[in-house]
Amino acid sequence: MKIISRFVLVMMLLAAGNSWAANEGKKQLDSFLAKLTTLQSDFVQSLVDANGKVLDESEGVMQISRPGKFRLEYTSGSNNQLYVADGKKVWIYDRDLAQVTVKKQEEALGSTPALLLSSTTPIEKNFRVKELGFHEGFQWLELKPLKSEGSFEYVRLAMEGNVLRAMEMIDGFGQTTRLYFKTVQRNPKIADTFFKFTPPKGVDVVGDDK
Repeated sequence: MKIISRFVLVMMLLAAGNSWAANEGKKQLDSFLAKLTTLQSDFVQSLVDANGKVLDESEGVMQISRPGKFRLEYTSGSNNQLYVADGKKVWIYDRDLAQVTVKKQEEALGSTPALLLSSTTPIEKNFRVKELGFHEGFQWLELKPLKSEGSFEYVRLAMEGNVLRAMEMIDGFGQTTRLYFKTVQRNPKIADTFFKFTPPKGVDVVGDDK
């Protein structure tokens, strides 16, 4: 009986430990987002196919001002785009095509991961959250959109302590857009001009820029 009791006690402790660990990623994400007003980070982005082959790599800088404003600019690699959100619209400037695409912000959720971080709406309002556990040195979460209207099927977030270190966006073809945040600065001073955009002269503007 003592042996059985000890076994039951061990299993209860393990179950309690697993329950605590199961919520660890969400706790870390909530802590990271709590009292977050601005954010700035350099990042490395990789595009990986369904077989794990890296198709493209680029680097850039991301700035966020909550709620609703962000700037994401690629500085090296084949991606030569600039994303700017002013709280109402998202401006996507493709320098290679000399074209600017304008979207209403609420319709552009799948355009860039910066929108996920700039929103102050609770994650659970738009995503089903699933804990993936600890691996590769990070605590992982999966976010699946409640409405399948975006350009991705789900998002994976990697937490290192209370710091967001990586984000993966998986589309319907199994391709993964992976961002690794090299330097993460919480609540730095960022001028509001970073989140305003005026299309350069001579470029085509697609969408409603009024």
